[in-house]
Amino acid sequence: MDVKTSFAGWVGDRALALETLDFRFPIDDLEPLRDIVGGARVVALGESSHHIREFYQVRHRILRFLVERCGFEVYALEAPFTQGQVLDGWVRGGPGTVEQVAADGIALSLGQCREMHETLTWMRERNHTIAEPPLRCLGTDLPGAAASPLPALEEVAGYVRRAAPQALPVLEQAVSVTQRFDDPVTFMALSRYQSLDPGEQDLLTSALSRLMGHLQRLTLVQRAHGHGAEHDTAMWHLRGAWYLDQLHRANAQEGFASASTFRDVYMAESVLRLLEGGTCVVLAAHNWHIQRTPAADGQGDPLLPVGAHLAAALGDDYRAIGVTSSLGRTTTLGEPTPERPQGAWYDASLPPPAEGSVEAAFPTDRLWTLADLRAARPHINDAASFQHSRMADYFLDMPVFEAFDAIAHVSRTTGTDYVVKRAGS
Repeated sequence: MDVKTSFAGWVGDRALALETLDFRFPIDDLEPLRDIVGGARVVALGESSHHIREFYQVRHRILRFLVERCGFEVYALEAPFTQGQVLDGWVRGGPGTVEQVAADGIALSLGQCREMHETLTWMRERNHTIAEPPLRCLGTDLPGAAASPLPALEEVAGYVRRAAPQALPVLEQAVSVTQRFDDPVTFMALSRYQSLDPGEQDLLTSALSRLMGHLQRLTLVQRAHGHGAEHDTAMWHLRGAWYLDQLHRANAQEGFASASTFRDVYMAESVLRLLEGGTCVVLAAHNWHIQRTPAADGQGDPLLPVGAHLAAALGDDYRAIGVTSSLGRTTTLGEPTPERPQGAWYDASLPPPAEGSVEAAFPTDRLWTLADLRAARPHINDAASFQHSRMADYFLDMPVFEAFDAIAHVSRTTGTDYVVKRAGS
């Protein structure tokens, strides 16, 4: 008879202890990851805080294993689908520097660090060496990660002029209203939208819906004429603009926590769209987004993150690997100020693991540890006791063993060079 132990005991005895975070090292040590992935078509890699150096490194090593050993072909990021088009072009040999492409294609400065540059450069070099199939890098999020729909509408405009010029007046209505509150800073765009006259808000919603209906009628004909890829891409830009409009409207009534889940719906749909050709996708996003379970907004109302949508759609074809830590430093996003309207990332101390947090079960004398929660569950007696997981410098309530399929735990973390440099300035 199997005598059950604690999860901490199981981690100490049976979890995978890893000795390097360097993506250039051989990846044979990650072979047990195959058992976690199984036959899944989407593997999500999380992080308990943005802008953590070691989390980028963990995700890069796992990405490399999934590409080289498991045949995954797409790296999907928590980055705007519209602006993120430059990432895919660059990793497939397009012009520009990695620094500029990462800054332009990834919102909230999350691409502005050495580790992200290394990942994109590795992808580009692999595509140069191995021609087929190309390794792709795509954003999945709303335009500007929830700022203004204008970038998406500008992308749609060129297609509408060529394929549906009769819809231009409706597009121009949407652009005219959007220009009134457009701002690359999310907080500023949200505030300026609220200052619009309700009639203008309604006009934007109406124009976007009419434009979507008009283009949808062209879908089958455009595909039949060989323009299906261009049409579908234009529709996805437009769908992002429509969801972002819904987010702005909901923000006034429900608050940002609830309204922002329109991001999660669009991100999940973006991932599912990538699967249509039989592709396997690695999704990189915050732990909150990738969890399989609904979250709470503080009022007891359930919020559905990306992972909940993907788990519902894909079942066992979805894997969520949370990435977290116990010691060292973390980052926090400060409140917007007139000098820094987007807010700013700050280096912060990492509080010790809280009682009942999954972090408390991991040893800190290893560089990093990968624990398969699905494999552990039959052998432990305290899975239900883990109801918290780290989020930046506090702990979030969640049923950890239901939320994630595995946990990658880094013993000690530091902020990226971007955050550390700003902290010293």
